[in-house]
Amino acid sequence: MLDVVKAPETTHPEVVGPDSVGTPGGARANQVVALVLAIIGLRIGMGSLYDNSFLTHLATGRLILDDGVIPRSDPYSFTAFGDPWTVQSWGASVIFAGIEQMAGLGGIRVLVGLLSAATAVLAWKLTSAAEGLVGRLLIAVPVLAIGAGLWVERPLIFSLVLLLGVLFAIEGRLDARMMVPVFLIWVNLHGSFVLGLAAIAAYGVGRALDRDRPTRELRVFVFAAAGTFLGGLLSPLGPKLLVFPLQLLQRREAFVAVAEWKPPTWQQPVEIAFALQLVIALGLVLLRYRRWRSIVPIVCFAAISLQSTRNIVHASLVMLPAMAIAAQGLGTIDGRRPVRILRPVVMALWALLAVTAAISLRLPDTDFSDYPVASAAWMRSEGLLDTDDRVVSRDFVGNYLEFRYGPDEVRVFIDDRVDMYPTDLIADYGALLDEGTDFAAILERADATAVLWDRDSAFGDWLEDPGNGWEIVHDEDQWMVAVPADA
Repeated sequence: MLDVVKAPETTHPEVVGPDSVGTPGGARANQVVALVLAIIGLRIGMGSLYDNSFLTHLATGRLILDDGVIPRSDPYSFTAFGDPWTVQSWGASVIFAGIEQMAGLGGIRVLVGLLSAATAVLAWKLTSAAEGLVGRLLIAVPVLAIGAGLWVERPLIFSLVLLLGVLFAIEGRLDARMMVPVFLIWVNLHGSFVLGLAAIAAYGVGRALDRDRPTRELRVFVFAAAGTFLGGLLSPLGPKLLVFPLQLLQRREAFVAVAEWKPPTWQQPVEIAFALQLVIALGLVLLRYRRWRSIVPIVCFAAISLQSTRNIVHASLVMLPAMAIAAQGLGTIDGRRPVRILRPVVMALWALLAVTAAISLRLPDTDFSDYPVASAAWMRSEGLLDTDDRVVSRDFVGNYLEFRYGPDEVRVFIDDRVDMYPTDLIADYGALLDEGTDFAAILERADATAVLWDRDSAFGDWLEDPGNGWEIVHDEDQWMVAVPADA
Protein backbone atom coordinates (compact mmCIF):
# COMPACT_ATOMS: atom_id res chain seq x y z
CA MET A 1 0.00 0.00 0.00
CA LEU A 2 1.05 3.57 -0.58
CA ASP A 3 2.30 5.59 2.34
CA VAL A 4 -0.04 8.55 2.68
CA VAL A 5 2.18 10.59 4.99
CA LYS A 6 2.29 14.26 4.01
CA ALA A 7 4.69 14.89 1.19
CA PRO A 8 7.49 17.16 2.39
CA GLU A 9 7.99 20.57 0.85
CA THR A 10 11.04 20.65 -1.36
CA THR A 11 13.73 23.26 -1.24
CA HIS A 12 15.31 24.72 -4.31
CA PRO A 13 18.70 26.20 -3.54
CA GLU A 14 19.21 27.07 -7.19
CA VAL A 15 16.55 29.76 -6.91
CA VAL A 16 19.09 31.99 -5.21
CA GLY A 17 21.48 31.51 -8.07
CA PRO A 18 24.18 28.89 -7.46
CA ASP A 19 24.28 28.26 -11.21
CA SER A 20 25.25 31.83 -11.97
CA VAL A 21 28.46 32.28 -13.88
CA GLY A 22 31.35 33.99 -12.14
CA THR A 23 30.94 32.64 -8.60
CA PRO A 24 34.07 33.42 -6.55
CA GLY A 25 36.30 30.41 -6.15
CA GLY A 26 35.10 28.54 -9.20
CA ALA A 27 32.18 27.40 -11.27
CA ARG A 28 29.75 24.60 -10.59
CA ALA A 29 29.11 21.39 -12.46
CA ASN A 30 25.45 22.40 -12.66
CA GLN A 31 26.50 25.46 -14.65
CA VAL A 32 28.48 23.31 -17.02
CA VAL A 33 25.52 20.99 -17.65
CA ALA A 34 23.14 23.94 -18.10
CA LEU A 35 25.41 25.45 -20.75
CA VAL A 36 25.82 22.12 -22.53
CA LEU A 37 22.04 21.72 -22.62
CA ALA A 38 21.65 25.29 -23.89
CA ILE A 39 24.07 24.54 -26.73
CA ILE A 40 22.24 21.35 -27.67
CA GLY A 41 18.85 23.04 -27.45
CA LEU A 42 20.04 25.94 -29.58
CA ARG A 43 21.37 23.55 -32.21
CA ILE A 44 18.11 21.59 -32.25
CA GLY A 45 16.02 24.71 -32.71
CA MET A 46 18.22 26.42 -35.31
CA GLY A 47 18.12 23.62 -37.82
CA SER A 48 16.74 24.20 -41.31
CA LEU A 49 12.98 24.77 -41.38
CA TYR A 50 11.13 21.73 -42.70
CA ASP A 51 7.97 21.06 -40.65
CA ASN A 52 4.90 20.98 -42.88
CA SER A 53 2.55 22.35 -40.23
CA PHE A 54 4.80 25.36 -39.72
CA LEU A 55 4.51 26.21 -43.42
CA THR A 56 0.77 26.79 -43.14
CA HIS A 57 1.16 28.68 -39.85
CA LEU A 58 3.60 31.03 -41.57
CA ALA A 59 1.39 31.39 -44.64
CA THR A 60 -1.55 32.24 -42.38
CA GLY A 61 0.51 34.81 -40.51
CA ARG A 62 1.29 36.49 -43.82
CA LEU A 63 -2.44 36.66 -44.60
CA ILE A 64 -3.21 38.18 -41.21
CA LEU A 65 -0.52 40.85 -41.56
CA ASP A 66 -1.51 41.62 -45.16
CA ASP A 67 -5.27 41.77 -44.58
CA GLY A 68 -5.33 43.00 -40.99
CA VAL A 69 -7.84 40.32 -39.98
CA ILE A 70 -7.73 36.69 -38.93
CA PRO A 71 -9.30 34.32 -41.48
CA ARG A 72 -12.61 32.91 -40.27
CA SER A 73 -13.05 30.50 -43.17
CA ASP A 74 -10.75 28.29 -45.21
CA PRO A 75 -8.85 30.30 -47.86
CA TYR A 76 -6.55 27.53 -49.06
CA SER A 77 -8.39 24.51 -50.45
CA PHE A 78 -10.76 23.79 -53.31
CA THR A 79 -12.40 21.01 -51.27
CA ALA A 80 -13.42 23.09 -48.23
CA PHE A 81 -13.05 26.65 -49.48
CA GLY A 82 -15.14 29.02 -47.35
CA ASP A 83 -15.88 26.45 -44.65
CA PRO A 84 -15.56 27.74 -41.05
CA TRP A 85 -12.01 27.62 -39.72
CA THR A 86 -10.78 28.51 -36.22
CA VAL A 87 -7.17 29.70 -36.45
CA GLN A 88 -6.29 28.44 -32.97
CA SER A 89 -2.61 29.43 -33.18
CA TRP A 90 -3.15 32.82 -34.78
CA GLY A 91 -0.75 34.50 -32.33
CA ALA A 92 2.12 32.20 -33.24
CA SER A 93 1.37 32.69 -36.95
CA VAL A 94 1.62 36.46 -36.54
CA ILE A 95 4.90 36.13 -34.65
CA PHE A 96 6.38 33.91 -37.35
CA ALA A 97 5.25 36.19 -40.17
CA GLY A 98 6.32 39.35 -38.36
CA ILE A 99 9.83 37.99 -37.79
CA GLU A 100 9.98 36.86 -41.41
CA GLN A 101 9.23 40.42 -42.52
CA MET A 102 11.93 41.84 -40.26
CA ALA A 103 14.68 39.21 -40.42
CA GLY A 104 13.68 36.59 -42.96
CA LEU A 105 13.41 32.85 -42.35
CA GLY A 106 16.74 32.99 -40.57
CA GLY A 107 15.14 35.16 -37.91
CA ILE A 108 12.51 32.48 -37.31
CA ARG A 109 15.27 29.90 -36.90
CA VAL A 110 16.95 32.10 -34.30
CA LEU A 111 13.65 32.44 -32.40
CA VAL A 112 13.06 28.69 -32.42
CA GLY A 113 16.65 28.12 -31.35
CA LEU A 114 16.31 30.48 -28.40
CA LEU A 115 13.03 28.87 -27.34
CA SER A 116 14.58 25.39 -27.58
CA ALA A 117 17.61 26.49 -25.57
CA ALA A 118 15.35 28.06 -22.95
CA THR A 119 13.30 24.85 -22.76
CA ALA A 120 16.44 22.78 -22.19
CA VAL A 121 17.83 25.08 -19.50
CA LEU A 122 14.52 25.54 -17.68
CA ALA A 123 13.93 21.79 -17.73
CA TRP A 124 17.35 21.36 -16.12
CA LYS A 125 16.53 23.98 -13.48
CA LEU A 126 13.32 22.09 -12.74
CA THR A 127 15.32 19.02 -11.71
CA SER A 128 17.16 20.88 -8.90
CA ALA A 129 15.18 19.11 -6.16
CA ALA A 130 17.15 15.96 -7.00
CA GLU A 131 20.27 17.83 -5.80
CA GLY A 132 22.79 15.18 -6.90
CA LEU A 133 24.30 15.54 -10.37
CA VAL A 134 23.72 11.89 -11.27
CA GLY A 135 20.04 12.03 -10.36
CA ARG A 136 19.51 15.24 -12.29
CA LEU A 137 21.17 13.86 -15.40
CA LEU A 138 19.15 10.66 -15.15
CA ILE A 139 16.01 12.79 -15.32
CA ALA A 140 17.09 15.39 -17.86
CA VAL A 141 18.75 13.30 -20.57
CA PRO A 142 15.56 11.52 -21.79
CA VAL A 143 13.82 14.92 -22.00
CA LEU A 144 16.56 16.23 -24.26
CA ALA A 145 16.37 13.09 -26.41
CA ILE A 146 12.64 13.65 -26.82
CA GLY A 147 13.28 17.30 -27.64
CA ALA A 148 15.70 16.35 -30.41
CA GLY A 149 12.72 15.00 -32.33
CA LEU A 150 9.85 17.19 -31.17
CA TRP A 151 11.18 20.69 -30.44
CA VAL A 152 10.38 21.95 -33.92
CA GLU A 153 9.21 25.18 -35.52
CA ARG A 154 5.54 24.81 -34.62
CA PRO A 155 3.47 26.94 -32.23
CA LEU A 156 4.03 24.05 -29.84
CA ILE A 157 7.54 25.36 -29.12
CA PHE A 158 6.05 28.43 -27.41
CA SER A 159 3.85 26.22 -25.24
CA LEU A 160 6.82 24.31 -23.83
CA VAL A 161 8.34 27.43 -22.26
CA LEU A 162 4.94 28.46 -20.92
CA LEU A 163 4.34 24.98 -19.49
CA LEU A 164 7.67 25.13 -17.69
CA GLY A 165 6.56 28.42 -16.16
CA VAL A 166 3.45 26.64 -14.87
CA LEU A 167 5.57 23.89 -13.34
CA PHE A 168 7.82 26.44 -11.62
CA ALA A 169 4.69 28.03 -10.14
CA ILE A 170 3.44 24.63 -8.93
CA GLU A 171 6.79 24.13 -7.21
CA GLY A 172 6.60 27.55 -5.55
CA ARG A 173 9.44 28.98 -7.63
CA LEU A 174 7.35 31.48 -9.59
CA ASP A 175 4.67 33.83 -8.31
CA ALA A 176 1.26 32.27 -8.95
CA ARG A 177 -0.02 35.62 -10.22
CA MET A 178 2.24 35.22 -13.24
CA MET A 179 -0.17 32.54 -14.46
CA VAL A 180 -2.56 35.27 -15.59
CA PRO A 181 -0.27 36.56 -18.39
CA VAL A 182 1.09 33.06 -19.04
CA PHE A 183 -2.31 31.59 -19.84
CA LEU A 184 -3.62 34.73 -21.52
CA ILE A 185 -0.75 34.40 -23.99
CA TRP A 186 -0.89 30.60 -24.19
CA VAL A 187 -4.58 30.54 -25.17
CA ASN A 188 -3.76 32.63 -28.24
CA LEU A 189 -0.65 30.68 -29.21
CA HIS A 190 -1.52 27.00 -28.95
CA GLY A 191 -4.41 24.77 -27.93
CA SER A 192 -2.26 22.84 -25.45
CA PHE A 193 -3.12 25.32 -22.68
CA VAL A 194 -5.55 22.67 -21.43
CA LEU A 195 -2.55 20.48 -20.60
CA GLY A 196 -1.18 23.24 -18.41
CA LEU A 197 -4.45 23.31 -16.46
CA ALA A 198 -4.39 19.51 -16.29
CA ALA A 199 -0.85 19.55 -14.87
CA ILE A 200 -1.88 21.90 -12.06
CA ALA A 201 -4.90 19.72 -11.29
CA ALA A 202 -2.83 16.51 -11.27
CA TYR A 203 -0.31 17.87 -8.78
CA GLY A 204 -3.10 19.32 -6.63
CA VAL A 205 -5.07 16.06 -6.56
CA GLY A 206 -1.90 14.19 -5.69
CA ARG A 207 -1.20 16.49 -2.75
CA ALA A 208 -4.79 16.10 -1.53
CA LEU A 209 -4.47 12.31 -1.68
CA ASP A 210 -1.38 12.69 0.49
CA ARG A 211 -3.73 14.33 3.06
CA ASP A 212 -2.02 17.66 2.59
CA ARG A 213 -3.82 20.89 1.76
CA PRO A 214 -3.22 21.74 -1.93
CA THR A 215 -3.13 25.46 -1.12
CA ARG A 216 -0.36 26.28 -3.56
CA GLU A 217 -1.88 24.31 -6.44
CA LEU A 218 -5.30 25.88 -5.88
CA ARG A 219 -3.80 29.35 -5.93
CA VAL A 220 -1.93 28.59 -9.14
CA PHE A 221 -5.06 27.10 -10.70
CA VAL A 222 -7.20 30.13 -9.82
CA PHE A 223 -4.79 32.53 -11.51
CA ALA A 224 -4.35 30.14 -14.45
CA ALA A 225 -8.12 29.94 -14.91
CA ALA A 226 -8.35 33.73 -14.76
CA GLY A 227 -5.66 34.03 -17.42
CA THR A 228 -7.42 31.46 -19.59
CA PHE A 229 -10.72 33.33 -19.33
CA LEU A 230 -9.06 36.66 -20.13
CA GLY A 231 -7.21 35.06 -23.03
CA GLY A 232 -10.50 34.05 -24.59
CA LEU A 233 -12.27 37.27 -23.70
CA LEU A 234 -9.59 39.55 -25.13
CA SER A 235 -8.74 37.41 -28.16
CA PRO A 236 -9.80 38.65 -31.60
CA LEU A 237 -11.43 35.24 -32.04
CA GLY A 238 -13.32 35.46 -28.78
CA PRO A 239 -14.32 32.64 -26.41
CA LYS A 240 -14.39 30.06 -29.22
CA LEU A 241 -10.67 29.59 -28.55
CA LEU A 242 -11.55 28.11 -25.17
CA VAL A 243 -13.93 25.50 -26.57
CA PHE A 244 -11.77 24.63 -29.57
CA PRO A 245 -9.97 21.74 -27.78
CA LEU A 246 -13.39 20.25 -26.98
CA GLN A 247 -14.38 20.51 -30.62
CA LEU A 248 -11.29 18.48 -31.51
CA LEU A 249 -12.46 15.72 -29.19
CA GLN A 250 -15.80 15.65 -30.98
CA ARG A 251 -13.98 15.03 -34.27
CA ARG A 252 -11.74 12.22 -33.05
CA GLU A 253 -12.54 10.11 -36.09
CA ALA A 254 -10.93 12.75 -38.32
CA PHE A 255 -7.56 12.23 -36.63
CA VAL A 256 -7.44 8.44 -36.92
CA ALA A 257 -5.12 8.51 -39.95
CA VAL A 258 -2.80 11.23 -38.59
CA ALA A 259 0.43 9.69 -37.26
CA GLU A 260 0.97 12.13 -34.39
CA TRP A 261 -2.57 11.57 -33.09
CA LYS A 262 -2.12 7.79 -32.98
CA PRO A 263 -0.85 5.87 -29.93
CA PRO A 264 2.91 5.32 -29.84
CA THR A 265 4.24 2.32 -31.72
CA TRP A 266 7.46 2.39 -29.65
CA GLN A 267 9.55 2.20 -32.80
CA GLN A 268 10.51 5.85 -33.31
CA PRO A 269 13.50 7.28 -31.39
CA VAL A 270 11.28 9.82 -29.63
CA GLU A 271 8.91 7.12 -28.46
CA ILE A 272 11.80 4.96 -27.24
CA ALA A 273 13.20 7.93 -25.28
CA PHE A 274 9.79 8.51 -23.71
CA ALA A 275 9.50 4.82 -22.80
CA LEU A 276 12.87 5.13 -21.06
CA GLN A 277 11.65 8.21 -19.20
CA LEU A 278 8.52 6.35 -18.07
CA VAL A 279 10.58 3.44 -16.77
CA ILE A 280 12.85 5.84 -14.85
CA ALA A 281 9.90 7.83 -13.51
CA LEU A 282 7.95 4.82 -12.28
CA GLY A 283 11.07 3.25 -10.84
CA LEU A 284 11.94 6.39 -8.90
CA VAL A 285 8.52 7.04 -7.42
CA LEU A 286 7.71 3.41 -6.61
CA LEU A 287 11.08 2.51 -5.15
CA ARG A 288 12.22 5.77 -3.58
CA TYR A 289 9.29 8.16 -3.04
CA ARG A 290 5.80 6.68 -2.98
CA ARG A 291 3.72 9.82 -2.71
CA TRP A 292 0.56 10.54 -4.62
CA ARG A 293 1.77 14.01 -5.57
CA SER A 294 4.47 12.33 -7.68
CA ILE A 295 2.47 9.33 -8.82
CA VAL A 296 -0.70 11.08 -10.04
CA PRO A 297 0.98 13.45 -12.58
CA ILE A 298 3.18 10.66 -13.96
CA VAL A 299 0.28 8.23 -14.37
CA CYS A 300 -2.12 10.83 -15.81
CA PHE A 301 0.29 12.21 -18.40
CA ALA A 302 1.61 8.78 -19.28
CA ALA A 303 -2.00 7.80 -19.98
CA ILE A 304 -2.69 10.71 -22.32
CA SER A 305 0.59 10.06 -24.12
CA LEU A 306 -0.39 6.44 -24.65
CA GLN A 307 -3.50 7.75 -26.39
CA SER A 308 -1.67 10.16 -28.68
CA THR A 309 2.00 10.54 -29.59
CA ARG A 310 1.64 14.33 -29.84
CA ASN A 311 1.22 14.53 -26.04
CA ILE A 312 4.64 13.02 -25.36
CA VAL A 313 6.53 16.31 -25.53
CA HIS A 314 4.37 17.98 -22.88
CA ALA A 315 4.24 14.88 -20.68
CA SER A 316 8.03 14.65 -20.67
CA LEU A 317 8.15 18.07 -18.96
CA VAL A 318 5.18 17.66 -16.62
CA MET A 319 6.78 14.59 -15.02
CA LEU A 320 10.03 16.41 -14.15
CA PRO A 321 9.08 17.84 -10.72
CA ALA A 322 7.67 14.48 -9.63
CA MET A 323 10.81 12.69 -10.77
CA ALA A 324 13.16 15.25 -9.24
CA ILE A 325 11.90 14.93 -5.68
CA ALA A 326 11.93 11.13 -6.01
CA ALA A 327 15.58 11.25 -7.17
CA GLN A 328 16.68 13.37 -4.21
CA GLY A 329 20.00 12.16 -2.84
CA LEU A 330 20.68 9.83 -5.76
CA GLY A 331 24.43 9.79 -6.37
CA THR A 332 27.26 11.38 -4.41
CA ILE A 333 28.38 14.15 -6.79
CA ASP A 334 27.18 17.56 -5.65
CA GLY A 335 26.91 19.74 -8.73
CA ARG A 336 26.36 22.84 -6.58
CA ARG A 337 29.87 22.89 -5.13
CA PRO A 338 32.21 25.47 -6.72
CA VAL A 339 35.21 23.93 -8.47
CA ARG A 340 37.96 26.29 -9.58
CA ILE A 341 38.99 24.18 -12.58
CA LEU A 342 35.48 24.49 -14.05
CA ARG A 343 35.73 28.27 -14.54
CA PRO A 344 37.66 27.99 -17.84
CA VAL A 345 35.28 25.21 -18.89
CA VAL A 346 32.31 27.53 -18.43
CA MET A 347 34.05 30.28 -20.37
CA ALA A 348 34.83 27.84 -23.18
CA LEU A 349 31.20 26.70 -23.27
CA TRP A 350 29.97 30.29 -23.59
CA ALA A 351 32.29 30.64 -26.57
CA LEU A 352 31.02 27.34 -28.00
CA LEU A 353 27.45 28.60 -27.61
CA ALA A 354 28.29 31.61 -29.78
CA VAL A 355 30.10 29.43 -32.32
CA THR A 356 27.14 27.03 -32.46
CA ALA A 357 24.79 29.92 -33.20
CA ALA A 358 27.10 31.25 -35.93
CA ILE A 359 27.52 27.83 -37.58
CA SER A 360 23.79 27.11 -37.38
CA LEU A 361 23.00 30.41 -39.08
CA ARG A 362 25.09 29.30 -42.05
CA LEU A 363 22.79 26.34 -42.65
CA PRO A 364 20.14 26.67 -45.38
CA ASP A 365 17.00 28.31 -44.02
CA THR A 366 14.83 25.50 -45.36
CA ASP A 367 15.11 21.79 -46.06
CA PHE A 368 12.53 20.89 -48.67
CA SER A 369 14.15 17.64 -49.78
CA ASP A 370 10.96 15.72 -48.98
CA TYR A 371 8.73 18.12 -50.92
CA PRO A 372 8.00 18.13 -54.69
CA VAL A 373 9.60 21.52 -55.25
CA ALA A 374 10.62 20.99 -58.88
CA SER A 375 7.37 19.25 -59.83
CA ALA A 376 5.26 22.05 -58.38
CA ALA A 377 7.33 24.65 -60.22
CA TRP A 378 6.98 22.67 -63.47
CA MET A 379 3.20 22.45 -63.01
CA ARG A 380 3.03 26.19 -62.48
CA SER A 381 4.99 26.83 -65.65
CA GLU A 382 2.69 24.50 -67.61
CA GLY A 383 -0.52 26.04 -66.30
CA LEU A 384 -1.46 22.94 -64.30
CA LEU A 385 -1.31 24.51 -60.85
CA ASP A 386 -3.47 27.62 -60.55
CA THR A 387 -6.49 28.59 -58.48
CA ASP A 388 -8.81 27.02 -61.06
CA ASP A 389 -6.98 23.70 -61.06
CA ARG A 390 -7.96 20.82 -58.79
CA VAL A 391 -4.71 19.01 -58.10
CA VAL A 392 -4.90 15.99 -55.83
CA SER A 393 -1.81 15.63 -53.67
CA ARG A 394 -0.52 14.66 -50.24
CA ASP A 395 -1.49 16.70 -47.18
CA PHE A 396 2.04 17.91 -46.46
CA VAL A 397 2.35 18.95 -50.10
CA GLY A 398 -0.70 21.14 -49.52
CA ASN A 399 1.16 22.84 -46.65
CA TYR A 400 4.13 23.48 -48.92
CA LEU A 401 1.98 24.94 -51.70
CA GLU A 402 0.29 27.29 -49.25
CA PHE A 403 3.67 28.50 -48.05
CA ARG A 404 5.25 28.74 -51.49
CA TYR A 405 2.41 30.26 -53.52
CA GLY A 406 -0.41 31.31 -51.22
CA PRO A 407 -4.19 31.13 -51.75
CA ASP A 408 -4.20 33.81 -54.45
CA GLU A 409 -2.20 31.57 -56.78
CA VAL A 410 -2.95 27.97 -55.78
CA ARG A 411 -5.75 25.99 -54.13
CA VAL A 412 -4.96 22.64 -52.51
CA PHE A 413 -6.75 19.33 -52.20
CA ILE A 414 -5.97 18.92 -48.49
CA ASP A 415 -3.37 19.86 -45.88
CA ASP A 416 -2.84 18.79 -42.28
CA ARG A 417 -5.65 20.94 -40.81
CA VAL A 418 -7.79 17.86 -40.30
CA ASP A 419 -9.83 19.64 -37.64
CA MET A 420 -11.72 21.63 -40.31
CA TYR A 421 -12.05 19.37 -43.36
CA PRO A 422 -15.24 17.36 -44.02
CA THR A 423 -14.99 13.82 -42.69
CA ASP A 424 -15.79 12.30 -46.10
CA LEU A 425 -12.83 14.16 -47.64
CA ILE A 426 -10.54 12.94 -44.86
CA ALA A 427 -11.80 9.41 -45.50
CA ASP A 428 -11.07 9.76 -49.23
CA TYR A 429 -7.57 11.03 -48.51
CA GLY A 430 -6.93 8.13 -46.14
CA ALA A 431 -8.13 5.74 -48.85
CA LEU A 432 -5.61 7.20 -51.34
CA LEU A 433 -2.88 6.07 -48.95
CA ASP A 434 -4.14 2.47 -48.90
CA GLU A 435 -3.97 -0.36 -51.37
CA GLY A 436 -6.95 -1.86 -53.13
CA THR A 437 -8.97 1.37 -53.08
CA ASP A 438 -11.32 2.57 -55.80
CA PHE A 439 -8.98 5.40 -56.78
CA ALA A 440 -11.05 6.33 -59.83
CA ALA A 441 -14.11 7.08 -57.71
CA ILE A 442 -12.11 9.30 -55.37
CA LEU A 443 -10.62 11.28 -58.25
CA GLU A 444 -14.07 11.66 -59.75
CA ARG A 445 -15.49 13.00 -56.48
CA ALA A 446 -12.60 15.46 -56.30
CA ASP A 447 -13.17 16.46 -59.95
CA ALA A 448 -9.39 16.24 -60.25
CA THR A 449 -7.63 17.98 -63.13
CA ALA A 450 -4.19 16.61 -62.18
CA VAL A 451 -2.44 14.51 -59.58
CA LEU A 452 0.88 15.25 -57.86
CA TRP A 453 1.86 12.11 -55.98
CA ASP A 454 4.79 10.02 -54.86
CA ARG A 455 5.78 7.21 -57.20
CA ASP A 456 6.49 4.60 -54.54
CA SER A 457 2.88 4.01 -53.55
CA ALA A 458 -0.13 1.93 -54.53
CA PHE A 459 -1.84 5.03 -55.91
CA GLY A 460 1.31 5.88 -57.89
CA ASP A 461 1.33 2.40 -59.43
CA TRP A 462 -2.34 2.80 -60.34
CA LEU A 463 -1.69 6.13 -62.06
CA GLU A 464 1.11 4.59 -64.14
CA ASP A 465 -1.24 1.96 -65.56
CA PRO A 466 -2.48 3.39 -68.91
CA GLY A 467 -5.67 1.37 -68.60
CA ASN A 468 -6.83 3.55 -65.71
CA GLY A 469 -7.19 6.64 -67.87
CA TRP A 470 -4.32 8.74 -66.54
CA GLU A 471 -1.06 9.74 -68.18
CA ILE A 472 2.26 10.57 -66.49
CA VAL A 473 3.48 13.88 -67.91
CA HIS A 474 6.32 14.69 -65.51
CA ASP A 475 8.43 12.93 -62.91
CA GLU A 476 11.28 13.81 -60.57
CA ASP A 477 12.92 11.39 -58.19
CA GLN A 478 10.04 10.09 -56.05
CA TRP A 479 7.35 12.41 -57.45
CA MET A 480 5.13 12.23 -60.54
CA VAL A 481 2.54 14.42 -62.21
CA ALA A 482 -0.44 12.78 -63.91
CA VAL A 483 -3.30 14.21 -65.95
CA PRO A 484 -6.38 12.57 -67.49
CA ALA A 485 -5.35 10.80 -70.67
CA ASP A 486 -8.09 12.51 -72.66
CA ALA A 487 -7.08 16.01 -71.51
